[in-house]
Parts: sequence; structure tokens; C-alpha cells
Amino acid sequence: MRGVMNNDVVTENRENPVVRERLLGEALRLFTARGYAATTVREIVEAAGVTKPVLYYYFGSKEGLYLEIMNGISRLFDQRVEELEMADGTVRERLVHFFAGMFTAARENLPVVRFAFSIYYGPPQGAPFIDFHRFFDLTLEKVDLLIAEGMARGEIRPGERRPLVWALVGSYHTILEEQVCRTPPRVDRDGLTGVINMILDGVAPVAGPSR
Repeated sequence: MRGVMNNDVVTENRENPVVRERLLGEALRLFTARGYAATTVREIVEAAGVTKPVLYYYFGSKEGLYLEIMNGISRLFDQRVEELEMADGTVRERLVHFFAGMFTAARENLPVVRFAFSIYYGPPQGAPFIDFHRFFDLTLEKVDLLIAEGMARGEIRPGERRPLVWALVGSYHTILEEQVCRTPPRVDRDGLTGVINMILDGVAPVAGPSR
């Protein structure tokens, strides 16, 4: 009889996205507060107000919950990269659009980003492997391609690309860490775009003498 009741609970929640999001939200809150390893399935389902079979139906396990949270970050990042590749405009406009879009997505999902930082920079928690280096490496790659395009089109002065790439990506990540680690942060989206534009001003083509 208990099994029938649990199956009924699962069936009742199969088409309820609110239950799924509540599980993700409570798991994220507990993972962030207690750590991945110290958080139990029982604590998650009690916080979400469901039973274990409901969690197992949606995510299969605690590991599945964790991977879904992290996959959400990955999807957001890939979406921003895709938007960059499809965007029109000058190289400067596309760079500003890319970094501003990444910043906005991070701000809108700050609890998830903060948790990802704790996994990456904190002690091992026994969580499933996530290739966090992919995000940074792909950002470097895409920005480098844009800088190369800007130099070829005469929008950016010719020179060593790598220092400029690191200046842009490094500035963005410093400002992102400010959002994660400081309340309230001292830099907002406008501050970020101001920094990006200031760096690009320094490598803009020098106008020739007027005639």
C-alpha cells in the first residue's frame, strides 16, 4: 500500500513544473549552506515538501539534482556564446554585448553562480565532475577570435592579441567575483561596460592628421 501511495505522489507531480523547480531551489539552497557532501536526500525532500520517489522521478538521485543545477549554468553560458556568434555590429559592440549579457545572466542567477564558485574554489565535496575550465577557455577563445577580426578590419590597432584578450576577460572575471563575494557589489553592469570600453579605447585606431 505504501508503494502505491508513493507512486500516486509521483504521478500527481509528473506534470507539475513547480515541484521540479522547488526541488532544484531547495537543493541549491542546502548545497550552498551545508555543502554538497553534507546535504542528504532526506533534507532536500523535506525542505521541498515532497517524498523521495518524487525526487528520484525527476532527477534520479542527489547527483542528478546537482548535475541539473550545473547544466543550467552551462546552458546559459552556451546561449550567450551563440548570441555572440550571431550578433551583428562592430567588434566593439559585439564584445560589449557579450560581456554585458554574461554579466546580466550571472546577476539573474547569482545563487547558482555563487554555488559554482564554492565548488570550484572550495575544498573537494565529492560532487560529480564538472569541467569548469571549459567556460573560461571558451571565453578566451571567442574573445581572441573577435580581437583578431577587429585587427583585420582595422577596428583595433595591430599588435599582440593575447594581452588584450586577458585584459578584457580578466576584468570581466574580477567584476564577476565582486558580484559573488561582496554585498552590495561596488560595480554594476554600466561599470562593467565602462571598463570594457575604456580598455578598447586604448587600442582604438589612431586617427591620421586632418587635411
